[in-house]
Amino acid sequence: ICGKFRVLKICTTSPPSSGVAQIMIAGIYDHLAPATGDAAGKVTAFVDAQRLAYADRDHYIGDPKSISIPLDDLVNPDYLRHRAGERFAPAEKPRHGDPGKVLRGDPIAGLLGEDSTHETPGTTHLSIIDNEGNAISMTATIEGPFGSSRWAHGFLLNNEMTDFARKPPADGKPVANAIVPGKRPRSSMSPTMIFDEADNLVMVTGSPGGNSIPAYVSKSIIAVLDWDLSAQDAVDFPNIVARGEKVRVEIATDAGKQIASDLQEQGYTVQERAGENSGLHVIVVRPDRLDGAADKRREGVVRTITVD
Repeated sequence: ICGKFRVLKICTTSPPSSGVAQIMIAGIYDHLAPATGDAAGKVTAFVDAQRLAYADRDHYIGDPKSISIPLDDLVNPDYLRHRAGERFAPAEKPRHGDPGKVLRGDPIAGLLGEDSTHETPGTTHLSIIDNEGNAISMTATIEGPFGSSRWAHGFLLNNEMTDFARKPPADGKPVANAIVPGKRPRSSMSPTMIFDEADNLVMVTGSPGGNSIPAYVSKSIIAVLDWDLSAQDAVDFPNIVARGEKVRVEIATDAGKQIASDLQEQGYTVQERAGENSGLHVIVVRPDRLDGAADKRREGVVRTITVD
């Protein structure tokens, strides 16, 4: 699935993965972010864009072979513009939007029940660009660390069943990510590539991290493309995860502590975290070089390999 961020094209994974959240966060952020260099205002815009996109991701995304997903509607620029205008109090849990109602006057949100998915952060990611310009953004997972802890023929078996929403909704309506025989669970994996207007590669990014992956990956995209940070500075920037009514802020640095303080003053319910479980691997294509970065929060590494 591909969508726009200004003049750039974001291409990422389709459902049941959650790449759509990258397009939504970037699109909503573009309407909320101040045009000037107001750093605090841009962080707040990033928080609100996450809150709105996560609410829609949680409500609508599942296995497209089992449910009908309004995918084109969710990334429609008119819907993202409308969604950016739907304001929620900082301490309030944002509700999912209704793209059918917004775009066609045909409500669809009420067809699905409320999501209750909990996802464990046990995933890995790598980003590669070769000397001919071929690129890979690959995220792989067996769900939790060591998966199901069952070993078979030299590899660990996954425990992906825990990625389903296991709690039935009180209203009895079907849930997008409910357990169904033969159905694939929703994943937050979001390996992403970004291209310019001529389809030249601009950036490769991705991260492990369970439900926090959309927040981690979108941070790297916005930090590079809007905040003008280097790849490593974008990766090192404090992680901010805004899903539901709480905002989780990494306070391992003074910058993170300041962000947490600013958001608390605005009325957000902030959870301060000493660290986060991101594992971003980013490559930015500069005019004269490749700008690579790996996440110091995990076993990340950047390498240039010369092949004879």
